[in-house]
Amino acid sequence: MEELRDGVRELKSSLSDIYNALTSKTAQKSLLYTILFTSASAVLYGFAAVSYLVFYHNYLPDQITTVPVYLQYGYGVNPYGVATIRNIKDVQAYDISVSLTLPRSPPNLERGNFMVALQLLGNPSPSSSSFRAPPPPPPVPDAAENSQAKMSPDLLRTALLADRPVLYFAARPALMPYADPLVSLASRVVFLVYHVLFPHDAESTTLVVDVAERLAFSKGGPVPTTLLVELQAGQDLQVYKAQVTLTAQLAGLRYFMYKYWVTAFLLFTALFWVCEVVFMVLSFTAIASIFGGGDSQGKVPGKSGAGGRADGEGLDLMSDTERTFPTSSKQQPLKYESQMGIVKSESDEATEVTAADLPPVGRGAEADDEDDYKEEAKYDDEADFRDSGIGTSYSDHTSQSAPRRRNSRRGS
Repeated sequence: MEELRDGVRELKSSLSDIYNALTSKTAQKSLLYTILFTSASAVLYGFAAVSYLVFYHNYLPDQITTVPVYLQYGYGVNPYGVATIRNIKDVQAYDISVSLTLPRSPPNLERGNFMVALQLLGNPSPSSSSFRAPPPPPPVPDAAENSQAKMSPDLLRTALLADRPVLYFAARPALMPYADPLVSLASRVVFLVYHVLFPHDAESTTLVVDVAERLAFSKGGPVPTTLLVELQAGQDLQVYKAQVTLTAQLAGLRYFMYKYWVTAFLLFTALFWVCEVVFMVLSFTAIASIFGGGDSQGKVPGKSGAGGRADGEGLDLMSDTERTFPTSSKQQPLKYESQMGIVKSESDEATEVTAADLPPVGRGAEADDEDDYKEEAKYDDEADFRDSGIGTSYSDHTSQSAPRRRNSRRGS
């Protein structure tokens, strides 16, 4: 039973220690700081994730951009089309191609070679921000006969180029693929059902013309926002559909962010989060040092804020009992005198002032005794016990104040 009681007592003691440790002010402060740090870190991690997504959208270009081009017929010498392009990045290589879907009609097969011209245009200049383009030129009536005049690559006749800088120009040749008449007839007979069900796909050809390879724009310079395509083959060229494809050739950091997007997201989000946490800790430390350092700097060392007394004020609560401390045999004993706290040896007692050397006690002495009594009453309110001067025990302060008052009255 005794062992069981000891075990229960030890368990209670351990639980009490644990409870006291958990409910202490230090533990509560640590728990509060942990909760605040965890909450702030979670919020900052969300901000870091959003920041990376914004950075990903602004820094990484679209890998493949396809822009439809609607050709304008009946105006000018050649059909042309204008389209708007977006999200073109500087210091980024692009491959640009023009795709034309043409029917295998006799005019197209008889056309032969023709030129496909592409111009990339920048933003309008600020001086011509209020410029309005005039209407397109009137149609050319004999455009079909003047084939030699239609091959000029000069596109400055269009009103669109009047206020936009030309950042890139290229003209590449194109040709309808040749097919042997006998082979074409045999193919139609074999795939007759397919030609009947899908006449559009069976009787069309798609031409892909590369007009730019690894085209890049300088850092900080203008980037194209508009493109212009002209088919320099005359108005009689028949086209089903035209489109321009821009393919970004990613390299370096952009390739890493696009190819390994999960790893890049985790890595850069963690990097942004660490930077935010470090900045938060530095800001909190700076604010704490600014607003929390005023109290310690406002105090004068050695004095209290209210009364201006020395830091040794606590010594007044110690008793004034004279003490004699033993020393070695060859030295005089050390003696502690009351009030002044002077430590001196027995050989110095001869120099002490005797009672005969003191001036006679008058009214001034009585007033001093009364002041001493008030001062002792003041210190009695500040402390409930004093050092008795004997060992490490304490004695009530009232037991020492009474003999002093009697001594002062006796001296009077």
